[in-house]
Amino acid sequence: MRRNLLPGMHAPMRTFLVAVAVMVYLATLAAAAVLLVRLATAEWTAGVVSEATAQLLPQQDEDAAALLARAEKAAAVLRAQPGVQDARVFDMRQTRALLRPWLGSAGLEADLPLPALIAISLDPRQPADAATLQQALDAAGFAAVQVDAHGRWVRELADLSSTALWLGMLVLALLVVALVLLVTQAARAALQANRETLQVLHLIGAQDRFIARLVQRHFLRTSLLAALGGALAAIATLLLLALLAPAAGMGESIINLLFRAGQDTLQAYVFWLLIVIITMLISLTTARIAAMRILADMFRNH
Repeated sequence: MRRNLLPGMHAPMRTFLVAVAVMVYLATLAAAAVLLVRLATAEWTAGVVSEATAQLLPQQDEDAAALLARAEKAAAVLRAQPGVQDARVFDMRQTRALLRPWLGSAGLEADLPLPALIAISLDPRQPADAATLQQALDAAGFAAVQVDAHGRWVRELADLSSTALWLGMLVLALLVVALVLLVTQAARAALQANRETLQVLHLIGAQDRFIARLVQRHFLRTSLLAALGGALAAIATLLLLALLAPAAGMGESIINLLFRAGQDTLQAYVFWLLIVIITMLISLTTARIAAMRILADMFRNH
């Protein structure tokens, strides 16, 4: 019977339901984007951290065969260092293939002096640092050699992950502010639409807390339906993107996040559930505060 005491709640609630569903939909997608970037960054960082590169520049009048022979000796020195699993010398054909996307085929003449590259696989548990490897090569008498542990790329990946996280938090904060304003306006519209009913309830002795509880029930039920609908729609959108993604890697990343990432998948669903719960709590709390304030203003002269 209490559900029918405020019949004019339905029209404002329909608008509120659609708006909350859209906001939760956007919040869920924003959270998914942050999680996808974090997972991708973790994978990329793990790959970059476990590798290093040594570059040997050709000395004066040193041909390719002599340079590669010197690189093999340097690789042997690197393999003997703690924290190094393997060191492999690229031949000139592989080196040219790496440079071709940057220089093009026309710029790779056969007599172009190219450095010898050594791919170093590091121990992921205790990787050797670039300075230690550089010192080992210097001590072994290798001139014109430089070791790069890809630290710059690790920092850039970390910065990318941090930026994505802060952008996601900013989006969620803006959606929370919008939700508070939306609930306040919806509560005001619903109470104004039922002004005559409220006056009758007030005359027969109904307290503001009783009327506020009626308003709360409407907002709790509506926000639950809207939040669940928005979250499920966002997950369906992610599945659609996974099926229609132009890049196979993007689709695979989404599928991994939704089903295969183990603890990360569990964290994703927990986070999305928290979005639904927080939406309900904000709606419930804001509706009560707004209703009590509006009722006090409405019946101030009575």
